[in-house]
Parts: sequence; C-alpha cells; structure tokens
Amino acid sequence: MIVEQSAEERIIAAAKAVFLEKGMAGARMQDIADRAGINKALLHYYFRSKDKLFLIIFQEAVMSFLPQIQSLFYTAPDISTLIRGFVQSYMTMLVNQPYLAPFIIHEINHNPSSLWKTMNEPGPGPFPIEAFHQLVEKEINLGNIRTIDPFQLWTHMMGLCLFPFLGRPLMKMVFRFDDPQFDAFLGERQEEIILLLTTSLNLNK
Repeated sequence: MIVEQSAEERIIAAAKAVFLEKGMAGARMQDIADRAGINKALLHYYFRSKDKLFLIIFQEAVMSFLPQIQSLFYTAPDISTLIRGFVQSYMTMLVNQPYLAPFIIHEINHNPSSLWKTMNEPGPGPFPIEAFHQLVEKEINLGNIRTIDPFQLWTHMMGLCLFPFLGRPLMKMVFRFDDPQFDAFLGERQEEIILLLTTSLNLNK
C-alpha cells in the first residue's frame, strides 16, 4: 500500500533536495515550494522561514547520527575503534548531506548554545566529551598511544573530517576535479584520515 506524504513531509523532502543542489545560501523558499508542488503561502504557513526549515532538517540529521556516536564514545574498548567509528559515521553523514557542513560552522560561530542544546538532546546521555577524555587518558596510561591532550585529538578528528566539505569549491579548482572525481576523493578520504590519526598516535608501531 502506498502511503501519501503529508504536505509537511513533501516540504521537508523538497527542501533537502534544494539544499543539496544549491546549498543553504543559494536555496530560496520559492524553489522549495515549487519542488514540493505547493504555493509559497502554504510553505510559509508550515515553516515561517528558510532558517527554521533548515534547522528542522539539521536536527533530523543530528538525530540520525549522534545517538550512534554517543554510544560509540561510551562503549568503544580502545581509541582505534573509536576513531574508525567516528570518522566513518561523520564522513558518511556529510557525504549524504553536504549542505550541513556550512550550517554547522555558521551555528558554531553565531549560535553555539543552540547547537550545543541540539547535540545534547539525543542519545544515551550528555555529549560524551568526558568519556572521550577518560578513554584517551586510559590509553596513554596503558602505553598504547603517545601522550596527547584529548582536546587536541578531538579537534584533529573534527577538523580532518569537516574541512573537505567546507573547502570543496576551492579544492575542486586547485585539484582540477569535477564532481565525480571529488566524490571519489571523499571516498578515499575516510581511510586516509583514520591512518593519519592512528599513525600520529603511534597505534601502528
């Protein structure tokens, strides 16, 4: 049996498609209304602004991503397992929804409290920076990895994953890549990040 989408569901699906094609900055409410097959007045009835619509889509993406990451941070037996699981999950989310990366940076710079609230809503507990810190300290004390500030390692993990999505337009010009070539580059990027991080921690010695 085919279940017909509600107007709200059609709008969200249309918005995702438009954001994917044009990015957050390039998308217009009229584009979204046209894609959803409704008039702009009805779109504004459901979602008063593009920012509010995007926030809902962002929260949906977070809910599909953060619970598994939070669980990983609480249960990973070692730092190698954590790094691999984090990089694969985070990169997969950004590959599937590349318009999220600029939004994340925008929220970090302009509305960090709202982003932090969103990050702490799903999952088994608060965002597990303490659990991450404890795991890194345990691995250092066991002699499994070199001494490193856990906050430095966290920043390495986030930055290495996020930058290619923020720098995509410039990187495509510098590397002379078309979209398929850049997508292939991103496909190889996961293992490169994992190797770089684990090697830097002396995990491959």
